[in-house]
Amino acid sequence: MKEPVKFGIILLLFCALSAGLLAVVNGFTAPIIAQAELESTLESYKVIFGETADEFEEYDQQKLAEIQKVYPEVLNIFVATKSGEVVGYGINVTTSGFGGAMTNAIGIISESDRIAGFRNIVNAETKGFGTQIEEEKYYSSYNDKSATGELKINISPEAEDEVLQISGATVTSKAVLVGDNIALSAYNEFLKENK
Repeated sequence: MKEPVKFGIILLLFCALSAGLLAVVNGFTAPIIAQAELESTLESYKVIFGETADEFEEYDQQKLAEIQKVYPEVLNIFVATKSGEVVGYGINVTTSGFGGAMTNAIGIISESDRIAGFRNIVNAETKGFGTQIEEEKYYSSYNDKSATGELKINISPEAEDEVLQISGATVTSKAVLVGDNIALSAYNEFLKENK
């Protein structure tokens, strides 16, 4: 009886030590990962908005917290400006795809209520299938689509509310769509100019 208790205590100590080491490593790497994700996001918005915007700053954190009460999937919002004037918003949203959590960025031009563009920031989707959300063929299907209502997916998107459905990656396509529609709902409810 003494041996199993001894091994149990040793195993417990080993697990506690391992958990402590993982917590320390996470403490060092979490800020680095967060900074890399922020830089990737800002670079994405520069590409999404192009000449339409020249600066991006984080949205007011108190107002963001209010939006997150209704839409907890909204991770962050960036205000896009041109010569100091607000021209649109970048909304980062998280959703769960085939490979797990993903973060996507969608840019919206305020004056026209049109989508400036889309980029994937982080994903763990299947290489060659779900990762097609990173490709130009996919994200270009968002350009100049309406931001006033929900989007739909279609193999051949032509309508102003349709974006590309990736053949062979339906779960990924639907997951991105869920996040897109959350971002658009948050925009229309809280950020739209006439609100």
